[in-house]
Parts: sequence; C-alpha cells; structure tokens
Amino acid sequence: MSCPVRLYPLRKPKNHRLPVPRYTLALPSRIKHVYTTYVGVQQHFNDAASTETKANACQYIESWLGSNNRPSSFESFALIDGREAPGTTIWVGYWTDATRHAKALEALRLPSIFARQLKERRPSLGLWHESYATDVSRLETNYSGLDYLPGLGQIPNSSAAEHDLATYWGAARDRIPDSAQDLFPRPTVRIDRPVEAPKGLGQHLTGISHHNLVHIRSGQWWMNCDGTETQAYVQKLEPTLRKGLQYLNDNPKETGAMGLRYLRNTNVDEPLKDYDREETCGAGFFANLEDLENWAKTHSSHLAIWRGAMSHYKAFPDNRKFRTWHEVSVISEGDAQFEYINCTPGTGVMGATALETHDLDV
Repeated sequence: MSCPVRLYPLRKPKNHRLPVPRYTLALPSRIKHVYTTYVGVQQHFNDAASTETKANACQYIESWLGSNNRPSSFESFALIDGREAPGTTIWVGYWTDATRHAKALEALRLPSIFARQLKERRPSLGLWHESYATDVSRLETNYSGLDYLPGLGQIPNSSAAEHDLATYWGAARDRIPDSAQDLFPRPTVRIDRPVEAPKGLGQHLTGISHHNLVHIRSGQWWMNCDGTETQAYVQKLEPTLRKGLQYLNDNPKETGAMGLRYLRNTNVDEPLKDYDREETCGAGFFANLEDLENWAKTHSSHLAIWRGAMSHYKAFPDNRKFRTWHEVSVISEGDAQFEYINCTPGTGVMGATALETHDLDV
C-alpha cells in the first residue's frame, strides 16, 4: 500500500545535519490514538481545615488513577509557576484505549468531589481537568537521549528511534505525519477570546476545543548530571527558560499561549510532597501551531532558550547528561474538553476560550 503523496514539502534545509542526536517515539502499530488527561487540585487558604480538604480530594484522585480504567502511565507534579493558585497539585495520565479513557472520565466526577466536602470548606478547594484525544498522525515527539523517555514514552511497548528532523525552524511541524497533507490552519470562523474573563471562584466552567488547538509538554531532566553540568543548567539555562514561560503567560493575546504551567515532577506515591526533584516541564495549550512556531522562531525569549541550549551542548560535548524532550499534539475540534470548579482566575484556558458558566453552591 503506497503512502499518500506529500502536498507540502518538508521545511528541512538542504544538506542539514544534526549537531546532536535526536530521537522520536515509536508506538505499537495497533495504537492509532492517545488520550491525555491533566487533573489539578488547588488550595485557596492555608489553614489546617483547607489543607485537610485538599488532601481528601487528592486521595480520591489517587484512587481514581488506580481504578480498573487506570491510565497506561501517569505522573504527578507540583506547580512551580503559572497563572493559577500557587501550590496546585497536578497529575497527567495517558491512555491508549478510547473506551477505558471515556469510562475513566465518566468516573472522575469532579463536581461530586466538590459537593462531598463540608459546605464551609468548599471555598478553599479548586478542581480542574483538561482532557484531549490525539490522532497519532497529528502528534510529534522529540527526545535528546534514550535514558529518559517520560510522558508518552512511558506507554507500554513503545520505543524510540533516531531521526534527522530536528534543530531547524519548522522541524516540529515536519515531525507530524499529517503535515504532509495538512497545514493545520486556524478555524475559518474566528475564535475570539472572551471579552470578560470568568472569575473562576464560585463557578463551574466547562468547554471544548476549537479545531487545531495545540498542546505542548516540554521537559528537562538533570538528575544524572555532575556538579558542573548541574550548575550550568541551574544558573544559566533554567532562568532563561523560566523567563520565556513568563513572557508567554504575560502576553497570551500576542502569543496565542493559553495557561502554560511550569511544573516539577514529584513522587507519584507522595504527590503532595515536593522534594525539589531534578525534573521539570512546561505544559499548556496554544491557539494554533503557527502561534507556537512564531514565538519559537522570532521572539527573543525563545531565541535565548535556543542559544542557551546550544551553548550547553557545546560546553559538555562528550559526557553530557542533561536531557530535554517534548510532545506536541494538534487537536481536532471538540477532541479536548475542559472543566474548572472554583478555580482561581487564569487557570488553564479560562479567559482564552469560550466556556459555559454555572454558579456553585459555596
């Protein structure tokens, strides 16, 4: 069976050679879609009762992640920085079976978790989930090493293969199989951001995605670095990365960024404890792939990240242990769903896309 003819040429420059090896995810051939759900628990007050309420909600999420329809793999995080409540505890789960994922979402029941709390404690608790389905042909991944394959790379029976579509502008698009026939344009009907962002607190917000919404998760891992390489990342590259994420969150209309979060991985057995693990990621949505590409290619905040990463690779050419990676999904209309219950303003896609609003009994 012949492959479809490529309508749009690769953006890879002629005679381009990678300065460093790169790898991409290879899923089992039977897997045609992957299903991703992020869940967050916010705590709005610092008293003992609020801490207990958050812990109770987190215990429910942990039980849900271990249920019969549990994900193929999952991770937990502490929020380092973002547009929502500091101290938010977050999980991400990955499924490869549509039925299991649908049943898992049905069983999540965030409104029930919220309503189950004592009424006087409900104002202290925020709950949210962001879920999306990705056709594998609308997905791309990129890893700098084979010793660290997080995220989708943890799906059972997956592997990673070396590739040469990297280290040039437009490489991410080239790695998406459907880019051969699809430019992933913006919706023909303009999607305007709400004139007035929802307040979030005291509200139950729900919504779905427009066509060609993009999600990115991009991570760093330096657990195996020696002291010199760790210092180079922590003192030079990490501040540049944080500055870039801050720019995106401060300028959502100009960049198309939608609620990016800077996260530190935690032990899934103790998700409420942050041990300053040497593993972080940024995760969130962009209105369109072109928005992500424009920021990456043209804005000084990302160019500084790019130059810093290249400098790091050159500084540690032979025994480099610092690892970077990312996964990008181009999501079809309606294939992402959002839910926010009593969350702080700016959480996730609040203010960036239309959401139905209902008042809560708090």
